[in-house]
Amino acid sequence: MKITVNSQKYYIEQKGKGTPTWLLLHGFMGSHHDFDQISEQLPGQVLVPDLLGHGQSSCSHHQHDYQMERQAADLASLLEQLQVKQVILVGYSMGGRLALDFALRYPDLVQALVLESSTAGIADKMARQKRIEHDEQQAQQLENESFSRFVDYWESLPLFDSQKHLPTNIQQKIREQRLRQDPQALAASLRGMGTGSMPNLWKQLPQLTCPTTLLTGKLDAKFNKLTSQMKELIPKAQRYVLSGAGHNLHLEKPELYVLQLLQVFARTMQAK
Repeated sequence: MKITVNSQKYYIEQKGKGTPTWLLLHGFMGSHHDFDQISEQLPGQVLVPDLLGHGQSSCSHHQHDYQMERQAADLASLLEQLQVKQVILVGYSMGGRLALDFALRYPDLVQALVLESSTAGIADKMARQKRIEHDEQQAQQLENESFSRFVDYWESLPLFDSQKHLPTNIQQKIREQRLRQDPQALAASLRGMGTGSMPNLWKQLPQLTCPTTLLTGKLDAKFNKLTSQMKELIPKAQRYVLSGAGHNLHLEKPELYVLQLLQVFARTMQAK
């Protein structure tokens, strides 16, 4: 279904009924289809939107539409229109950064938080400026080069090396999904909510009140370090490292990923 929020149309897949309500947020160049293997196996109601500029949602070319504050407000409006009062919020990579921002802004809407291969931003000012410049370079690539060349570049990043071991048909499906995206919208997304431009949330991590689960793959050294640092600052955090997986756990190890989410659900029920 499509829901209009602040003049933007959001596509959202709605599966199941009852409690709990899950809200699953995909990563950059992804869509609701990223969680097809996961959403079918979760109890209750599962909501999986295409984030702005992705999939079947509106493809704004204005970077201010992608700012974290606006994106979080759009999600809150989506839940209000769907009459959902609380969610178990799950976010992957870019979606994880948005999920964290949302949980800090709207704590009453979040029953539990799951951050997959995610970060709280960049604390160091010089490092953040370098990342902004890097994101801008990628945005210009999207605008000025052939899109297929950018997808080639994206798939060659060391972050996604472990995905090269996936079955060929799955790799092809992921590539086709990426190629269906709007490069101008992706450029605006990078500028508006890239890791460089997002707020530095490290100092706010101790304010997280909901049970939080940090997931990362053993082969993803960068996010292993980041999630370890985040765990020290989040009061109710648990951290799990999945063997044999890289950056994208729900794609590379869907069975283990579902087990982790079911454990989150069980802990949430016990806490009631």
